[in-house]
Amino acid sequence: MLTDNLILGNLIRETINVPVIAFSSIANSYQILKALDNTNIKNIIFTVRNNREQKLDYIINRVFKDLIPLGYNLETKYINNYRDILADNFLDSYKLEKVA
Repeated sequence: MLTDNLILGNLIRETINVPVIAFSSIANSYQILKALDNTNIKNIIFTVRNNREQKLDYIINRVFKDLIPLGYNLETKYINNYRDILADNFLDSYKLEKVA
């Protein structure tokens, strides 16, 4: 899992025990690629809270468009509040196939 929220990342890691990469903010794909360097990760679920103030269009169009051609399988998971992490279907997500 990948998130741009450190609190959300820690909650996911502690609650459901899945690997999480959390950033305080994501500005470019280089940050993500550097974190993924020397790993065998190919499937990424980007988890983010539903927040209208957040610039998700920027993140998806500017950051993820660089990762898709590199062979990463990108999905996104929107949550409304932190309790959603406890839901049985929390790991269900939506595939990001077409970006910009």
